[in-house]
Amino acid sequence: MATPRRNTVKRTRTSFSFTEISPGLLRLVAVLVLGLMLLAGVLGVRAMLNNPENLPISRIDLQGERKFIKDAELQAVIGKYQQTNLYLLDVNALETDLKTLPWVRAVTLRKAWPDQLIVGIEEQHPVALWGRERLMNKYGELFAADLSSIRGLLPTLYSPEDKGREIAERYLQVKEWLKDLPLEISELTEDESGSWRLKIKDGPEIMIGSEDQERRIQRFRVGFQQELAKKLANVRRVDLRYTNGFAVEWKKSPVGSRDSTNGVAGVSDVKKRS
Repeated sequence: MATPRRNTVKRTRTSFSFTEISPGLLRLVAVLVLGLMLLAGVLGVRAMLNNPENLPISRIDLQGERKFIKDAELQAVIGKYQQTNLYLLDVNALETDLKTLPWVRAVTLRKAWPDQLIVGIEEQHPVALWGRERLMNKYGELFAADLSSIRGLLPTLYSPEDKGREIAERYLQVKEWLKDLPLEISELTEDESGSWRLKIKDGPEIMIGSEDQERRIQRFRVGFQQELAKKLANVRRVDLRYTNGFAVEWKKSPVGSRDSTNGVAGVSDVKKRS
């Protein structure tokens, strides 16, 4: 008896090949893998830098010309921030602390990886004393610092309204008006009423007043060249606050002076102005 034939179904195997994946999908996968690797690297570096003991600041480079600031003063401030790394360094706090030093005007901080901090210091450049306790820099800004090393070396300027730049400009203006005379200005001050007062180094004080300053200085120039130059050592004060002429107060009244009682002579107009 014949055995019936079974119907057999041929199964075809399907094969998978990467060549069948679209290039766009491959690029996307590659980008994702690369991104994950970069993220892992960044997180690893960040975790390392969050530990202040890793790559601590080991080099400090101080830059900028310094005449009054000592390196030890700067190091004392910077040292408080040096026990960390550049990543964790609070540059704003360090800059603020450095600016509290009396002679520091400006600070710039730059990080040079992996472990160097570059500190740029702009020192105050004093051009005048401001009253008895402060100084004025070349920008007309006022600041407080030790005056012992420069007292007597700089002119003294002052205004109750702290008009540093304006008074400095007036000082230069008066110097220009007196430039041909053998006189050195040691003080120029302004009082509450706006009246100018001038002090000549090793010489008299000159009351200029609050108006017509240039004309009054020119009047003084004429009087100085004609008469006062040879008697300057005996002059205590010159008052220019008159419509015409000026008054001279002597240390010792010269023989023949108009007023030998109080040592005042040379008033050619009794109408005094401010």
